Amino acid sequence: RFRLASRFAIIQPKCVWDAILEEKPYPVKMLFLISSNPVITRANAKEVYRALEKVEFMAVADFFLTPTAELADIVLPAATWLEMDYIGDFWKRHGYILPRRKVIQVGECRSDHEILNDLAHRIGQGQYWWDDFEQALDYILHPMGITWNDFKKMNYIRGDVKYYKYKQGGFSTPTRKFELYSTTLEKMGYDPLPQHREPPESPVSAPELYKEYPYILITGARPPGFFHTENRQVPRLRELHRDPIVEIHPDAAAKEGIKEGDWVIIESRRGKVRQRAKLALGRDPRIVAAQHAWWFPENKDPGHGWDESNINILTDNALEGCDPAMGASNIRTLLCKISPERKEGQP
Repeated sequence: RFRLASRFAIIQPKCVWDAILEEKPYPVKMLFLISSNPVITRANAKEVYRALEKVEFMAVADFFLTPTAELADIVLPAATWLEMDYIGDFWKRHGYILPRRKVIQVGECRSDHEILNDLAHRIGQGQYWWDDFEQALDYILHPMGITWNDFKKMNYIRGDVKYYKYKQGGFSTPTRKFELYSTTLEKMGYDPLPQHREPPESPVSAPELYKEYPYILITGARPPGFFHTENRQVPRLRELHRDPIVEIHPDAAAKEGIKEGDWVIIESRRGKVRQRAKLALGRDPRIVAAQHAWWFPENKDPGHGWDESNINILTDNALEGCDPAMGASNIRTLLCKISPERKEGQP
């Protein structure tokens, strides 16, 4: 019996935002986001925000009211791993699977799997799913000849460990060899060998833009204790990191009139945000490194300061700048300028 639940399609998010905003090639009128905060995590955040404001109906399942959830028509309370039965780690390579047994029910929280399974029945696709989610767990365990009721009484299961399998059957590639030269990419018409390509915005690829935006901005810095946009609402973790930090070389800071701890404005062609400066040696003076995924849960307005320090306001999601094979947006490297924040009344 074919299971729709095991099939996924992946699309570049920019295509969805365009379809909402421009209604081409057809309008997208409904979104269902699960534990996702694209207003903060996706490139060109202002465009993302416009799209989520415009879409006719949006549901979000999450633990907290993030800036994205605040835009939703319906917010569904998601279950944590302690509030659901599940098979832990069955997708990993170490061979262990473990029963994650539900230990508590909090309010109306439900797991993503339960929500999707029931939704399928509501929209007339129930024949491709299960009567209840426990049947889905049985389906996963079926090749071992056990059910979820059997498995949840165990501590773990580990399959037979076999070393040096490649000596008998080779590697799991078309050539059965270890491939640095990807014959799969070659067959698809892409470059089969990894190589450096200049990003769309760099001193080499955009020298005129570099004159106006003379710093190379990297945006992947993540302070310990946070995971993407998560945990900023946890007081103990937030005490460790009160403010978003941008690291800048002392020589560049002196050139721009920036001192340790100053609030600064970081600007690209797409917008500007503020973060607090930290002087840091050990990097090229042309490079500044900003922290990722900042919003402010303590800010009680519905946006929670989504556009104050969110570095993805500066990043670009133009399709022509995406990786041609993987479709990833160019969010790690771009050109920017940086300056001290001017207080009201200052020249």
